[in-house]
Amino acid sequence: MEFVRKLTALFYPERCPYCSALIEATQIACARCYDEIRSKHFPIPAGARGFRCISTFAYDGRVRRMILRLKYHDRTQYIPQIAELLRKDIQSAYSGEEFDFITAVPMYKGDLKKRGYNQSTLLAKELGKRLGLPYFDTIDKIKKTKKQHHLKYQERKTNLNGAFKVIDKDAVKGKRILIIDDIITSGYTLGNCCRVLSRAKPELICCATIASAQNKYPESTVI
Repeated sequence: MEFVRKLTALFYPERCPYCSALIEATQIACARCYDEIRSKHFPIPAGARGFRCISTFAYDGRVRRMILRLKYHDRTQYIPQIAELLRKDIQSAYSGEEFDFITAVPMYKGDLKKRGYNQSTLLAKELGKRLGLPYFDTIDKIKKTKKQHHLKYQERKTNLNGAFKVIDKDAVKGKRILIIDDIITSGYTLGNCCRVLSRAKPELICCATIASAQNKYPESTVI
């Protein structure tokens, strides 16, 4: 994949997702745009259906474009830069907490095969390195569901029912867990994962995402 990316960059140079300036393949943005992103970012407290969550950005135009490229156009080279910003916010927001391991919201196996990677898993593994936490897969997505962002708020409530299961309950019991996803909107995806995990009786579950779009669903922000 790395060779293909370098070869592609030779004929189709990487461009800043915000202003279209030419950049290196490993950059998330040109220096000017990246400085602006860093200066304007702020941690956002969010709610994952009753579980604590922190997000680094609001899901606005610039960040939205970056995340869409990350998710659907194999721009995984953005992950180290994103992880570093999110790391700082996690350490600030959860400064009094100690976690045993980090995990991620899973994808359905058919969707994962089609895309080739789970951006949330890659982000969680990078964060684990920076936070000194081991990464474990703790949840399987066992049911194909409709895309949450295609559904109305009321439909989101039931779309994920029965979609997740814990892989190993003994590995979760009594543990302090940090779970990662790319975006939180209504909170039902993260919330369902947390509730499934909670049945295995962990000591603590906290969440973190790159961005929050909860301004679209203000009733979902109660922590």
